[in-house]
Amino acid sequence: MAKPILGYWNIRGLAEPTRYILHYKNVDFVDKRYHFDKDDWKKEKFTLGLDFPNLPYYIDGDIKLTQSSAILRYVARKYGLDGKDDQEKTRVALAEQQITDLHYSLVYLVKSPDYEAAKKEFVKNLTNQLKLWENFLGDRKFLAGDNLTYVDFMAYDVFDFIRIIHENALEGFPALQAFQNTIKNIPELQEYMKSSMYIKWPIFDPNVKFGGGGDPPPYL
Repeated sequence: MAKPILGYWNIRGLAEPTRYILHYKNVDFVDKRYHFDKDDWKKEKFTLGLDFPNLPYYIDGDIKLTQSSAILRYVARKYGLDGKDDQEKTRVALAEQQITDLHYSLVYLVKSPDYEAAKKEFVKNLTNQLKLWENFLGDRKFLAGDNLTYVDFMAYDVFDFIRIIHENALEGFPALQAFQNTIKNIPELQEYMKSSMYIKWPIFDPNVKFGGGGDPPPYL
């Protein structure tokens, strides 16, 4: 059977949590990267049999998906990372929506015409947001409880984006700091992060005010 294919731009963006899951589960897959300065995606876009051609996409045999959330949920179900019982699944569903909202607030920030002013406002409101996450996590190892789920990979990436934008953002939030360290130090993720396939930077597409290119912050 052909290897699954995950197609996306050559950035972290919306595909990175899926990459984390596939590496964590040791899935032998094709990490297809497209470049913004080339026409390779335009040439392939309508040739892959996708119902709604877009990036990211995931092809696994007869399964052909777009939309990052649909891809994450499919991969999570297939590899047992969608929650073990109703209580976990409920926390997963809630956390997914909340972390998606937080992710898009970051996207709006980096696309703001006046990035520096928008960043000040974002940072001013950030503490209250992180307090909610600190309380939601509590003394749990993972967001759903004792078991790792796909939302942990989503949350890790978003909290890491926040750290890159505002270096000291997680200071004063010990549960979140411990959570980040737990995810980052998963052996399979460490192997991926040390490989040539892992990209710390850029995070977003080139048409943003921060995170789309140029020199990364020195603390990255």
